[in-house]
Amino acid sequence: MQNAKDGKPRKIIIKSLTSERSFGEVFDFFENVKNMESGGALKSITKGADGWWECDTPAGKAKIKTLPNRESGILDHIFVGGGIEWNVFVRIVPNQEGSTTTWTFIKPDGLTDDQFEEQLKNFDIEIVGWKNTLASTHN
Repeated sequence: MQNAKDGKPRKIIIKSLTSERSFGEVFDFFENVKNMESGGALKSITKGADGWWECDTPAGKAKIKTLPNRESGILDHIFVGGGIEWNVFVRIVPNQEGSTTTWTFIKPDGLTDDQFEEQLKNFDIEIVGWKNTLASTHN
């Protein structure tokens, strides 16, 4: 899943969501990529026969493929959109009676550090949408 051509570590950005929902509930929520619509940025998400999910984003068409390992709490995914491939490393861990989800973004090829930061600026808004949806619909 690495893109680095020179082998040097790249800039990363880590985002997180802590929920009162259990590990299992949150893993199930994010494993169904259709639920990501509740974050507000991804629209019209549909699952293709090839395992890739297709969607509309503010930047145009995109596709997502999840690489789940429930036992280890891994829900990595590949996001392809706007001519850029993002490898996103997602971990969901139990946190008392709830859970914490982290997304580690490694700067993809084709973006400067500033562009990378700009691309992820609105991800916090999506996290709020997901958190609110988890709180209101997964009782």
